[in-house]
Amino acid sequence: MRQIDDLDVLRVMTSRFRMKLFSLLFRIGPVTVSELARRMDADPGQVSYHLRQMQRHDLIEDVPELARDSRERWVRAAMGGLAVVNLETAEARAVVQAWTSQWVIDQFERLRQFERTRTALPEYWQNASFGGSHHLRLTPDELARLADQLNAVLQPWRELSRSRVEANEAPPDTRPVFTFYHAFPEEP
Repeated sequence: MRQIDDLDVLRVMTSRFRMKLFSLLFRIGPVTVSELARRMDADPGQVSYHLRQMQRHDLIEDVPELARDSRERWVRAAMGGLAVVNLETAEARAVVQAWTSQWVIDQFERLRQFERTRTALPEYWQNASFGGSHHLRLTPDELARLADQLNAVLQPWRELSRSRVEANEAPPDTRPVFTFYHAFPEEP
């Protein structure tokens, strides 16, 4: 996970198009720009422009060894995620809010898309998928401990996924799996 303390990096990711592009890169791994454009239903020039903006901040990287010729450009996400740290100014808070808003919108759009298309999946994928919500009464320290425990549970699965992507080897029935959860205080 990359620790982000540079406002310019976050500004790049406040674009809804770039957030979707970045998310797609994580799901499908190394891919050509033309394939990204097809999947985004966008012009390849537009996709290339946004990729260059992201590459200036080391969010994506080229994968030239996959190209069949000098015209073909392959790219991938350059890290395993983003975490925002040490942004204290009013300007920083505004940029973080814009980025966070796009991030939350992306998460719920992905969930909505899954729910619209879940019946098209094989039954074993439908049965393996899950979700839930829980109403807890916790102190701030307890909520922080819960976050640490959830992250510890997911860590071996992140490492397995990363190793599969890096080695470009995975069982044939492997699919990208999107996991998200939120835990926050509410007014009673």
